[in-house]
Amino acid sequence: MTVPVLPVPLVKSVTRSLAASVTAVQSPFTGSRQVQDWGGEWWLYDIEMALMQGRNGQRVAAFLAQLGGVRGTFLFADPSIRNTVVGATPLVNGGGQSGNSLVTDGWGSAGLKAGDFFSLGTDSATRLYQVTADVTPVAGAATVQFVPRLRSAPADNAPLAVVAPQVLLSLTAPVPVQIYGADKYTVRFSAREAI
Repeated sequence: MTVPVLPVPLVKSVTRSLAASVTAVQSPFTGSRQVQDWGGEWWLYDIEMALMQGRNGQRVAAFLAQLGGVRGTFLFADPSIRNTVVGATPLVNGGGQSGNSLVTDGWGSAGLKAGDFFSLGTDSATRLYQVTADVTPVAGAATVQFVPRLRSAPADNAPLAVVAPQVLLSLTAPVPVQIYGADKYTVRFSAREAI
């Protein structure tokens, strides 16, 4: 089944954060702190659509309605992500990798910079990652450092989407669509990475 894609040109603003399942306990006696990392990490989004009129508003309202609230998932190509990689078709170099780094090849002369993004997978297996250190290819190969951790080992030669990477999201609640005046629509909603 093909996962629907949110119409990006209609996005006005995006707030993105990475949540982590971490618990911290501080002793009231010594002030020392103990941290437990449970390993879960996921992207959180608040998305505000631009003021829409007529068909555009109807199209977005129908898109959100078809999701069925928190039941459905959708792909989102975050318009705030503007990687500057040119001429690169990076691929995973070796299956079975895990953690926060990935050995890759297929790079051109330029790599990603800290803060850039890439995604791995397609449709319901799409996952978004943010680069934490500059990627400098040597002879077309590079190790990429990123967050969050890999959730599953990508296959050898799996492509990294560095141009318009996507994230798989699900709504956190049903979305009210405000319709007013001369067929004008406003929509704002929250979503979390569907994992």
